Amino acid sequence: MKKLWLLILVALCLVPALAFSESLDKRNEFGLGLILGEPSGVNAQFYWAERSSLSFTAAWSVHDWLFISADYEILNRLGDSPPEWHWFYGLGGYLGTPHNSQGLIGARIPLGIKYRIPDSVVDVWGEVVPALQLAPDTQGEIQGGVGVTFWIK
Repeated sequence: MKKLWLLILVALCLVPALAFSESLDKRNEFGLGLILGEPSGVNAQFYWAERSSLSFTAAWSVHDWLFISADYEILNRLGDSPPEWHWFYGLGGYLGTPHNSQGLIGARIPLGIKYRIPDSVVDVWGEVVPALQLAPDTQGEIQGGVGVTFWIK
């Protein structure tokens, strides 16, 4: 049963990325940063196109487990605000290894806001992530935090 959930999680993470892989060379940016919240750790982002990216997080949860997530995110302008402001949404999955022997598998829907500091390579952002743990038990939860990303072109 765990293998089935793992295959579903991989499909949730890879199918959107493969659909947009033809536009990989349109924006060559890689970001590395930190996220503080639930969970807290390191975050890496890769832009696939002008408005879409993959975001990966490796972190430690306050619930005493190692957390790894992958999200496909779409970036949008924030109304009539200055061009540095954006909001994003996405779809992804996560794996967790708690202190006991059972692992956790779940789906995530990141929702957030991002601000690129003018004339710099730094973004600050915040996100709220409704999540659904799929295995070993099914239950809803809220993840999220605030972060900073340093971009390399």
